[in-house]
Amino acid sequence: MVINKFNNIIHNKIFKIGSMSLIATILTRAINLIAVPIFSRLLTTAEYGNVEVFMTYVNIFMVVLGLDIHGAVGKGRLDHEDDKDGFLCSGILMSTISAISIIFVINVFFNILQGIFGLERWLVNIMLIYSYAIFLMTYRSADYNFLYQYKKNMKMTVSVAVLNLSLSILFVEVFFKEARVLGRVLGATIPTVICGAIIYAGYVKRGNRTFKKSYNKYFLEFGIPLIPHNLSHLVLSSSDRIMIKNMISSSDSGIYSLAYTLGMMIQVASEAMNQVFGPWLFRKMQAEEHQKIRNVQRMYLLLYCSVVVGVLAVSPEIIKIIGSRDYWDGINIILWVVFATFLNFTYTLYVNIEFFFRKTALISTGTFLAAIINIGLNFFFLKTYGYHFAAVSTVASYAALLLFHAIIVNNVLKINLVDNVYIFIVVGAVFGVTCLMQILLNSVLYRILIALICETIICGILLAQRRRYSKDFN
Repeated sequence: MVINKFNNIIHNKIFKIGSMSLIATILTRAINLIAVPIFSRLLTTAEYGNVEVFMTYVNIFMVVLGLDIHGAVGKGRLDHEDDKDGFLCSGILMSTISAISIIFVINVFFNILQGIFGLERWLVNIMLIYSYAIFLMTYRSADYNFLYQYKKNMKMTVSVAVLNLSLSILFVEVFFKEARVLGRVLGATIPTVICGAIIYAGYVKRGNRTFKKSYNKYFLEFGIPLIPHNLSHLVLSSSDRIMIKNMISSSDSGIYSLAYTLGMMIQVASEAMNQVFGPWLFRKMQAEEHQKIRNVQRMYLLLYCSVVVGVLAVSPEIIKIIGSRDYWDGINIILWVVFATFLNFTYTLYVNIEFFFRKTALISTGTFLAAIINIGLNFFFLKTYGYHFAAVSTVASYAALLLFHAIIVNNVLKINLVDNVYIFIVVGAVFGVTCLMQILLNSVLYRILIALICETIICGILLAQRRRYSKDFN
């Protein structure tokens, strides 16, 4: 009986899709994780901080140059089934016009903008090209994920990640010993640009260079309102590092960056789960199976809870393994970065619903307000309390993000698809566990014991829900 149930699970389509998604994301993130201890030793804390700030600008311009239209790929495929290739090609060509225009303007007014970037012209142009290449990869990944083509997505992302790591080490150690930041940047840029060029050519060829006003309007209506949302998200995830660098020091920015990067690695599970849950949710919402959505959401949240609790128990030791002693001061904040990732995951339960109804302007409003809170808290308290305070502002702003989007879905859109009481009870429980583990920061055995108790409770609740909602789970 048990064996038959197990066989049914492993042959289930969604289980296979979810497993492939998780494996692909884990492999990519594992390569990035391998890069952390390598470059935290090859680069000084100041150089590491400068690289992280450079990558922050890359992430910002990835959103701006591509007009953030990759979010429209999945829904757009459903709405343009008769000409999918033409639709996707039109979006790519429109993004080209946007990117060229923005790059041109930046170069024309570079003397004015150089003070903001703090980089030479040629390095800024490398950064812009790199940003657009990442947009192209993101666009293709969104396409692969919607089609459940995770093997192809895995080949693309893992290949580029391996080449990025290999070239960066080669450049830093051999060709750019006296300019290691430049070597790290070029090593990441070259493979990404090559991959982006291949993706670009493929879309243009398949779509026969289609460029339609109606398609472009669809992309713009979906993507433009999301630009403030994603830029605000970048502020939430990256402004700490920039503000620490400018208000305290590059060295402290490097220490915080390592702790933040390791704490956020847990998002590998969040992203993989949402890549499967998102398309499933859209289809169930279209079929108006609302009770099934609520039931599955409860189990979905608890599954991620089990991941978070396990990571909380051992995250201080991860810093000791990955980073040299120069970075160990970041141990004091890593638990709160992990908790912030849990809040970030929880808010997706609301924001996915907003995406389905294409309420992108409301999405941006909530995220923008959370970003303002993050910047404001850092501006007033960062110098007084040191870079450790950035972890506090991160948790506060992600909590605000969750609250804002809960209000938008329940009170503005008036959509009853989420069990709010259940969600906030779980959030409160995880907060309590985080506080307890912070108190026991110096005792890994007690932290692991607490985690085992929590995992047992979570498993018990999941089994009870599995029996109660067996039809929905299947």
